Amino acid sequence: MRLRGDATQVIDLGDRMLLPGFIDAHTHFGNAAAWAMRLGLYDAREPAEVLEAVARAARRLPEGLGLWITGGDIGAAAAWEADAAGRPQPAPMTIDRRALDGVATENPVLLRRIDGAYVANSLAIARARVPRDTPDVRGGRKERDVSGELNGIFHGRAGERLAEAMPPPNLAQQIAGASVALADLARAGITSVHDVARLEEVSQRTFFHTFVERSATDLALFRALQAEGVLSVRVYAFLTLPLWRETIDGGIRPRTDEGRIRFGALKAFIDGFLMDEDYADRPGDHGDFTFRFVDEATMAADIAGADAAGFDPVVHCVGDRAHRLLLDWYEAAIRANPARDRRFRVIHAWYPSAREIERIGKLGLFVDITPQHLVNDLRSVERRLGPRRAKTAHAWRSLARAGARVSIVSDWPGSFNEQRATPLLPLENIALAMTRGAAAGDAPWHTDEALTVQDAIAAYTSTPAAASYEEDQKGTISEGKLADLVVLSRDILRASASEIRETTVERTMLGGRTIYSAEAVPA
Repeated sequence: MRLRGDATQVIDLGDRMLLPGFIDAHTHFGNAAAWAMRLGLYDAREPAEVLEAVARAARRLPEGLGLWITGGDIGAAAAWEADAAGRPQPAPMTIDRRALDGVATENPVLLRRIDGAYVANSLAIARARVPRDTPDVRGGRKERDVSGELNGIFHGRAGERLAEAMPPPNLAQQIAGASVALADLARAGITSVHDVARLEEVSQRTFFHTFVERSATDLALFRALQAEGVLSVRVYAFLTLPLWRETIDGGIRPRTDEGRIRFGALKAFIDGFLMDEDYADRPGDHGDFTFRFVDEATMAADIAGADAAGFDPVVHCVGDRAHRLLLDWYEAAIRANPARDRRFRVIHAWYPSAREIERIGKLGLFVDITPQHLVNDLRSVERRLGPRRAKTAHAWRSLARAGARVSIVSDWPGSFNEQRATPLLPLENIALAMTRGAAAGDAPWHTDEALTVQDAIAAYTSTPAAASYEEDQKGTISEGKLADLVVLSRDILRASASEIRETTVERTMLGGRTIYSAEAVPA
């Protein structure tokens, strides 16, 4: 081994597998950093589950900062299930101040139940300066125990006042949350992300007619992590498409790098499940444009202008009409502007028609697919669309055959309201892409649209590397490329989908340096 020196560490892989580090091409890192202190409690059924989630959060957070632990929608799943079945809704879950005190002594805790009531521990009540004997405010009520002490349950305006007393996290606290998110990425074998981000200095002086930057990570957070020397992931930042002019004025240029932060793509949204025809189960409803969409002429002009400046649009798109409009705008920009190497992208690609699938292929677009979303959608997609349109609803193999370049993404950490968490889990997503739902316990759905294991691995490595113009730097294990690597517990090329789901990440390396090792994790 001509590259081996005296300080070289040799790792015998045995029957384990070495792959390029996974690239998750659609994340919301800022949300994940914030969610390190905010718990998704939608599925919690018993108080013990809530308390265990709080205890885990308290153990994970850095000591000494007194970070708030928050969360919402306690009991929501049970309430929705009862409503759907026509049953009376269950009584709200009872968790009081003393129970929370028992699992979080150094962190204020403030949780919200499905009925709108808040539950707080003693430290949160003290931080919010809620006097024991203060009378209830109009529209609000504080529960008390038999001795007259506050029991930590606050209703209505009383709870909202408690939430308003919570200070916004400062940069040090954001970095603390980000350290948890970075550890999660490394544990999953992810060495690069394509993240929805924003230029804070531009956003703060811009009036938005729509909420176009929801769930965007402040670029200042990535820059601060890099300045601290702790940014243990490479970032391809999706800045805001409607702000392409301001982005240029802010000094950002396409295909340029700031250390581990790279630029070149601009994000936008079109739809609220926008279809040409009515939904099969909702006559008169064919979806609409999203609340983050201004108008068609503005979107077309923004895509053409950003393309002329060398940026690639990456657009959230669900529905056959949404795809048709987006492809019209992409084609118009390509016709209007000089030829160049373009990496235009369609995010999610739910519900395209067969015609739009062919158009995507002819344009050679990159397409981000979300297997976890299929699992959530397959129970209702046939009813919603009818059999004709459902056939192309999540048409992954058809897209690839047509010429699209398919990446598997997570959309981590999940929905904005925290009701549905979307985990990272590259190996789970590979198994789901191979089985079309069967790996999650559902009946396989349109298995002719499944990906092979080889295609699924490429969709997590070489394809997203190409989407950010980095195919010469990463995405495969080749001489001269970055040593961004992941070691798996088995060779997944020889494994079934169920075995792939059980496979674990044993080591993650960024630039040749180990950033995660299963051996270093306490049992």
